Amino acid sequence: MMTTRRCTGTVVLMSLAAAALIFAGCGGGGDGGGTGATTGSVSGTINYAATGDALGGIVVSIGNISTTTNADGHFTLNRVPAGQRTLQIEAPADRNLVLPPGVPLSVNVQAGQNTQLPAPIQMIDDVDAPPSPAY
Repeated sequence: MMTTRRCTGTVVLMSLAAAALIFAGCGGGGDGGGTGATTGSVSGTINYAATGDALGGIVVSIGNISTTTNADGHFTLNRVPAGQRTLQIEAPADRNLVLPPGVPLSVNVQAGQNTQLPAPIQMIDDVDAPPSPAY
């Protein structure tokens, strides 16, 4: 019986050691810090195409991560999953602004890095319907 008790004690001790390692976080992962980062950030500026003026108050998002441009038209999205992502840009309805057709909104987010857009995103006035003919 003594052998059985030692074996049981050893198994219990090994189980406790394994549980301690798991709860301590051995094996990496964690919260994205250090070299195991799986997210990055994206920053850029949004301007009004007709004048080049900065556009504050524009909502910029990637998936469920969003922010609003500041008064200088600047934005930064943090904790964006690494990989090829698509920006979504939306102005408040009362501002009547849209992106021109064909504006590329794809960005390659690098883990642990800030991806700076190479040029400002330009928004234009939205034209809902062609102008009425003059009589």
